[in-house]
Amino acid sequence: MQEDEVHQRLLALLGPEGVSWDEATLRRYASDALRPSRAFPGVETLVSRPQWVARPRNVPEVQGLVRLANEAQVPLIPFGGGSGLMGGALSPCGGIVVDLKGLDRVRRISPEDRTATAEAGVVLQRLEEQLNPAGLMLGHDPWTLPVATVGGAISTNSLGYRGAQYGSMGQQVLGIEAVLPTGEVVQTRAVPKSSTGVSLHQLFIGAEGCLGLVTAATLQVFPLPEHRVLQAVDFPSFEAGFGVIQEMFSRGLVPALVELGEEFETALPPGWGRQRHVAGGAQLFLAFEGIREIAQAQARLARRVWQRAGGARRDPRIARRFWERRHDAAERYLRHIQEAGVAPYLQPWQPPVVDYLHVALPASQVLEYRRRSLALAAAAGLQVRECGLWNRPELFSLVVVDAEGPTGRLGQGMDALLALAQDLGGSMEYCHGVGVRLAHLMEREHGAGLTALRRIKHALDPQGILNPGKLAL
Repeated sequence: MQEDEVHQRLLALLGPEGVSWDEATLRRYASDALRPSRAFPGVETLVSRPQWVARPRNVPEVQGLVRLANEAQVPLIPFGGGSGLMGGALSPCGGIVVDLKGLDRVRRISPEDRTATAEAGVVLQRLEEQLNPAGLMLGHDPWTLPVATVGGAISTNSLGYRGAQYGSMGQQVLGIEAVLPTGEVVQTRAVPKSSTGVSLHQLFIGAEGCLGLVTAATLQVFPLPEHRVLQAVDFPSFEAGFGVIQEMFSRGLVPALVELGEEFETALPPGWGRQRHVAGGAQLFLAFEGIREIAQAQARLARRVWQRAGGARRDPRIARRFWERRHDAAERYLRHIQEAGVAPYLQPWQPPVVDYLHVALPASQVLEYRRRSLALAAAAGLQVRECGLWNRPELFSLVVVDAEGPTGRLGQGMDALLALAQDLGGSMEYCHGVGVRLAHLMEREHGAGLTALRRIKHALDPQGILNPGKLAL
């Protein structure tokens, strides 16, 4: 099918208000929050150039888009809030970016069932605001709450600040509605437990729209906590803070928030500002929430644990400020996109450059990984800005700086750090999906499992129209 015919079919399906092809819009939708300064194979030559931006408003229009794309053999690239960090919304093959924010209805909130059914384009913060008057809240609380959408969070299986208590976004999904590459609609039964074979809705969690376009989901939601206790604690070393987190989890304590950070002096890219806390040790933030008596009891037990380990309580205002400002970065991201007018991937950058990893490890390997990763980075001529744990003792993060810019060593160093996590029995990402940023390591991650995933992809999407180039599928 010729491009002019595709264009006319899009206009007939969605109307002039539902299709854009002007240069400014295409540049705005050319990528998610992935920046070209991050290092991965092919980044120097990767070009993102969508041909159209389509804005469906309902499921039949999504079905029409999928059928048109199949007939014309044109790629479809799903787009939610645009805050993904791995290039899942890049358009390396051209095609149609499908902005799903027009599917923005909260279909049902059921306090009795403790569920909410929302369409893919609903921004998480708006869903939270509609839940709160019913005494409910989302368990998923990412830094991108004011930006991210229901569909995007499911498609990357993202993790938020309350993940220690409530789990990842995927763990909160009870049922999914998705449009398959054939145009058929799949609706899974939205119940907490089913033993009727393979759990079909799991196919779409973390799949980044490669197997089907999520159009709605039923989520488990939770009672608003009647009480919250926040703690900020200094430790003389990262090891001491890690030991405290290990003991808490071994004893069955369930914090809502766990964040342990260790920061170092490094070169700083423009706009990063000053470090939060560089004092030669580590800082732990904890939150316990829920029923007052339970939250208070858990906080008391946690305090005993960290006091025995040499932890020093910081001013409670520091913990409160951390909690209240946890979404500020998303607000800054929104303002920056609006001011720049182009997607991050097309924005200019200059050294120093930064990359970051979020690996999942057996808890027994975390300190060994930290020791070896610091040595690996130093040997590669890279600076480590921060080491951290988030939500669980197994979830380790690292921020790496190349003070000299695009020398090639950042990419090589990051790959070595990711491979080290895999060699220690871990996984190369726990939070942000894979996109194009980590696709080159998927075979190392999955082994023969990647062949199985590719067979599933081919069976569902034989023409490869859904988000091509992502997840190494």
